[in-house]
Amino acid sequence: MAKKKQAKRARKRHDPRTLTEEDRTQLQMLLDRVMAQDPEKESFIQFVESLKPFIQRSVPFTLAFVEALGSTSSPMVVKVLQILQKIPAEKPVRRALKTALYRLERQGLFKKAEETESEPRVLIPRPADRQAEAWASWPESLGERGMVLKLPDAGRGYVMAVAVVNSEGVFHEFEAIQTTRKGVKALLDKMTGGVEGRLIEIPVEHFRFLIEEVAEIYQRQNQTLPSGYQPIHKHLASWVEVVSRPHVYNLLDKKEIVTDPILLRTSDSLLEVQPFVTWRLSEGLIQSFVERIKELSESRLVLSQSAQMERTAQIYREAAVEIFTPELRQHYRRLLEEAALLLHLTDRPQEAKRALAVAIDLENEIGLLTEDTFILGLVQRSIAGEVGPQGEGAEEQTERERITESGLIIPR
Repeated sequence: MAKKKQAKRARKRHDPRTLTEEDRTQLQMLLDRVMAQDPEKESFIQFVESLKPFIQRSVPFTLAFVEALGSTSSPMVVKVLQILQKIPAEKPVRRALKTALYRLERQGLFKKAEETESEPRVLIPRPADRQAEAWASWPESLGERGMVLKLPDAGRGYVMAVAVVNSEGVFHEFEAIQTTRKGVKALLDKMTGGVEGRLIEIPVEHFRFLIEEVAEIYQRQNQTLPSGYQPIHKHLASWVEVVSRPHVYNLLDKKEIVTDPILLRTSDSLLEVQPFVTWRLSEGLIQSFVERIKELSESRLVLSQSAQMERTAQIYREAAVEIFTPELRQHYRRLLEEAALLLHLTDRPQEAKRALAVAIDLENEIGLLTEDTFILGLVQRSIAGEVGPQGEGAEEQTERERITESGLIIPR
């Protein structure tokens, strides 16, 4: 009798009705997206991979999702469940996946899929309490950002990698550390200063993509990678496969974003929120335009206020065109793709879409009539900050910016 009561309580705990309204809506959207997929298309595997953040976000949500799939008689659902089985998950989730597949097998749907599916390659056995994890910090003003990796090592220990990328896109720091479970927590607390949200969990596959992206720069420049890179990369390669593009494109539909012009036109709203509130262009890039604005304001030629504002706006647009060379566009495109990923992973979907819209737009040249209000706003803010009164006010502004950057503390 006691066992029956426990089972009943467990079922109630994972009933979709116990989820929040937002979770139930998200669950239904995921189920609708699953049923709209074609398992024969090349994009099918990418779609299932994009489900990782959703099925790993909470056990009740994941169980409700798996149980709903297990109640759907479809060979395509079988394929989805089989791929989800390869993703590290909590024990109740793995048990639910097994139960869902067994239920579909009894309906005659599983055997045929099992015969045609190739044997998956197991990289490393992954107990539920010994998972690889990775985190990233928010991109800072000129592109600096941090990345952290945790990999289970021999025994009960862990190997951690702490990487810091500078404004030139190469490693300012890359350190490999052997530690314990307590050591992992202590290091993360030290890096964030105990402030939640300074490090955002990212897929381990994406961490590999990020460090390999940096390694390509070293290769092009014929430079030597930091000594800790190769052992970490070798260890990491035994856990996750190589990926060829930023993870944000597995979560957001590029085609949908490109066809929504409102995202780009309203992208300047990002400049008022983290992490973009502190973003500025470097002084060297904007100096000539700062001088032009100053000359305009100091000119003896009498201009109406509207004419002066129009001329100032024209200088800002000219600055955007001249400053954003192909190299700088590529630099900011990657920063915005990474920011979009972190925004999405922290449940800020609209801001994520706007950031990705700007990133995609930077694939093209910036024209005088650009609708990219984020780039125009960034240019204006950067120049206006230099044009204003010098002295104490400017010093206070600089000090404020130092304090309000991402705040990540890199251990020595």
